[in-house]
Amino acid sequence: MKAIIQTGYNQANLQDIPTSLFSPISVKIKTKLVPLLRYDLLKLSGEVPTQIPSILGYGALGTVIDIGTLRSTNLINQRVICLNPWGTFQEEIISNIPPLVIPIIEKISDEEAVGLIGGADLALTLFKIVKNINKPIIIYGADSVTGLVLMQLLTQHTNSMFVPKVRSRSQNYLDQKIEEYHIRAVSNLSQQDHLVIDLVGNTIQNELTKHLQNREEIISVAQKDIPGIKFISRPSFPKDYQFLMNEIANKRLFIPINHTFHYTQFQEALTYQKTNPSRGRNLISFEN
Repeated sequence: MKAIIQTGYNQANLQDIPTSLFSPISVKIKTKLVPLLRYDLLKLSGEVPTQIPSILGYGALGTVIDIGTLRSTNLINQRVICLNPWGTFQEEIISNIPPLVIPIIEKISDEEAVGLIGGADLALTLFKIVKNINKPIIIYGADSVTGLVLMQLLTQHTNSMFVPKVRSRSQNYLDQKIEEYHIRAVSNLSQQDHLVIDLVGNTIQNELTKHLQNREEIISVAQKDIPGIKFISRPSFPKDYQFLMNEIANKRLFIPINHTFHYTQFQEALTYQKTNPSRGRNLISFEN
């Protein structure tokens, strides 16, 4: 079967690989869509350590086509989200860890479901941390999938005041999404003591330094080992994805999707992801 393999730093290619061993606890998934994430680019660049060679990706959406004797027969032919630490950019995935295969409810599309991985799930993690903090919130990188989902959750489930911050070239896109998703953002905050959320990384270091000088609390999902900045990285669980799927089904949450590339176009997809600002999740299709 075909798989996209990282063979070195900034090097990946399409290869034929054997199917993984199937056991009584296995689920075999025919891959349909995978999300192309910042995490994948960081692995390719060497900023996130990884074994080489290795299959890219850790999330996917597909259909269960076979199950081991110790797994539930209810999974057969179901659409599922699959989280697989050993790679997902491949035509078929063998999953051996039950919590990492999550059935998808009927009312949401494939694109919405796979778009939860690596963005909406992270937003929910942040939401749980900040929802009860009684401070105005500044969100850097609000045009990202994570930022847009976080703002929707804050709008729907809290009375928090928050200001989205983006680069000038992304302001029109952000304004469009704020209107489309009915996000309750404000343009400025007079209060000095803010909670700051960094979804961007070191390109906003000057801004973060000013917040540090004001002794404001900063949470980051993009930078760690920075004095004064609390780095957040926590796993998501099946109930988290179920909550997000219910939010989508009830029209309280919308997942921005940008381009879908065929797996044979993965080099084009990588270049696009590197060189364009966030305009929603980019996906790679493994359908023929």
